[in-house]
Amino acid sequence: MCEFNLNIFNLIIIASVFIGTTFGLLLIFTKRINKKANVLLGLVTFIIVFWNIWILSLDFQITTYIPHFYLIPLNYSLALGPLLYLYVKKITNFSYRLSKKDSIHFLPLVIELAIHFVISRDALVNNTIGIETNTYLQLMPVVQFFAIISIVTYCLYALKEIKAYHTWLHKNYSNNDAYSLRWLYRLIIVFAVLWFLWTPYTIIDYVVFNFQLSISDYYPIYVLLSIITIWISAEAFLRPEVILLEANRENSIDKEKPSEEIFKKASWLKEQMVANRFYLNSELTLKSLAENLNMHPNILSKVINDGLDKNFSDFVNEYRVNAIIEKLHSSSYDHITLLGLSFECGFNSKTTFNRVFKNIKGITPLHYKKSIKNDSQQR
Repeated sequence: MCEFNLNIFNLIIIASVFIGTTFGLLLIFTKRINKKANVLLGLVTFIIVFWNIWILSLDFQITTYIPHFYLIPLNYSLALGPLLYLYVKKITNFSYRLSKKDSIHFLPLVIELAIHFVISRDALVNNTIGIETNTYLQLMPVVQFFAIISIVTYCLYALKEIKAYHTWLHKNYSNNDAYSLRWLYRLIIVFAVLWFLWTPYTIIDYVVFNFQLSISDYYPIYVLLSIITIWISAEAFLRPEVILLEANRENSIDKEKPSEEIFKKASWLKEQMVANRFYLNSELTLKSLAENLNMHPNILSKVINDGLDKNFSDFVNEYRVNAIIEKLHSSSYDHITLLGLSFECGFNSKTTFNRVFKNIKGITPLHYKKSIKNDSQQR
């Protein structure tokens, strides 16, 4: 009988199987606003869970107890990249609909499964397990190599989608931190880097060790990938869900030289902002401002972008910062904190307020307030 040689690495992997299964089920079956996107991420989590089960089955020699366990397909590495990319596309564009055309992303997975059945057939014929067949030694390094290329490439496309989303967000929302996906952007970078680091492992294993490195030699990367995958799943599930007011991100107007009418509307827009103080609304968006002005959002966007050479977020936040500065120069507001002033003037988070203020004035709000006091004392 074989003994289960437990160590810190396979204990972590065992834990990741249970934690990953929990979050995978929550993402797939919990009824939420972003359920369709969450299902895609849940499948990513389950792919890593299945992979970890395969790793543990080899480490603990499960075939000693279940001889044909290796026949179960547990590796779906060529589906990881497409699923993560489609999740990002769906989460950054609520109106995006998955279509039959998207199934083309999963053609490599069909090939990967076909290779699994070829290896399994070879194993049955030779009365051995899959990883000990010549077919496995010949084909799996190729599958691993293409999986690395696939996942890194799809991660790059996912990062591009998030960057485009943030650009759109900046143009349509004045307070956009609640909608930001910086957390996902950073985790996808880490995920891609870890898969890229798999390359030297594969090359060294294949060239130097004739693909004979043991499972334990790959443990550090297995553990890190499990942690990052569960981290992404946990963040996605536990973060409050938000729905963007403008569901369609495809509306855009071709760039052209601003007309005299655009400049006139830009001047009128500035007058309206001062007169009606729309910027005090912390939930102000391009769409809601356009409704207040009885304008089409596309026209308003063109007036701001071309007539004022700004994006919507910068345009609105300049008014908010100027309103705060005006109050800082008045002794009537000395009893109100900087954060309190920022909320009064349309900001809805301390982080956004500090970042925007520094971008516009070049110094932090606190330093600006201190400079005003120093100037008044010198007089």
